Amino acid sequence: MTKAELDTLAECLLRQGSLTVVGHSIPDGDCVGAVTAMLWALKNMGKDVNAIIEDGVPATYRFLKGTENISSLNNIPHINDCLVYLDCATPERVGDELAGLLPRVSTIINIDHHISNPGFGSHNLVDVNASSTCEIVYRLLKRMNTPITVDIATPLYCGIVMDTGSFQYSSTSPATHRLAADLLEAGVDLDLVRTRLFESKTILEIELQKIAMDSLEFSEDGRIASMQLSYDELSKLGAVGQHFEGIINMARNIENVEAALLFREIKPGMIKVGFRSKQSLDVNRVASEWGGGGHKRAAGATLQGELESVKKLVLAKVEEYLR
Repeated sequence: MTKAELDTLAECLLRQGSLTVVGHSIPDGDCVGAVTAMLWALKNMGKDVNAIIEDGVPATYRFLKGTENISSLNNIPHINDCLVYLDCATPERVGDELAGLLPRVSTIINIDHHISNPGFGSHNLVDVNASSTCEIVYRLLKRMNTPITVDIATPLYCGIVMDTGSFQYSSTSPATHRLAADLLEAGVDLDLVRTRLFESKTILEIELQKIAMDSLEFSEDGRIASMQLSYDELSKLGAVGQHFEGIINMARNIENVEAALLFREIKPGMIKVGFRSKQSLDVNRVASEWGGGGHKRAAGATLQGELESVKKLVLAKVEEYLR
């Protein structure tokens, strides 16, 4: 991400009078953080701006001020002439339903850090070396001389924390730590962030973890760990639309495991597969076998078929990549 690229995007954003900000479906902390911070920043500039995330904001992140202004499919606002895609590797990542509702617009701004992003916008700021989309948004806002208020700093900090695994993943650079320090100095309440992100699990989330762990299986050599959640199990708990951020990491955290997978049946015959790896496996390449993508160490894909058949197919492919 060069100074010239930042300047170009900054100028483009400043020219826009009305904008609609969108994030990806089943949003994680980086997506929610980037959308919330961008919404605050553009409002503070006096722009006519709204924001949409297809599935809405997960309960974990609703403590962030401004998330109450992010729409979902239940209350779609007017779509403005400029669409700002945040943390979306492709336009379709906003979700099938929302993607079908978004009109053709004159300006598409694409801000992302996924290696699988082809640069689909009329204006693109894609930095695969950034720890998170929130890191890119911060650098862009600074380039625009936008005051980083605590309401902007807090969602950005949360997004960076979540996408770096609390600064543990290899995407974390010295610059990421310096940026995080800047955000803390802007007034982020670290106790609040820690409590809400890591110490406020619901009973439902714990029940889902129990079911996932009960399904835990390993490859013969112990390098692949997989878990599954069937549609019937999710329906029984009322958790079909639940957000599953973090469950897959329970498998990746096991000694000697290189690849962790979570198979989740979101409806009969449709399986979402989450991929995580530790050091050697590029799961973005694995996920791309089925039109998915993401990062080298974290990716996802959606497959159609019966749960056990999809599981067998995907695990065989992962074993091929690990040979």
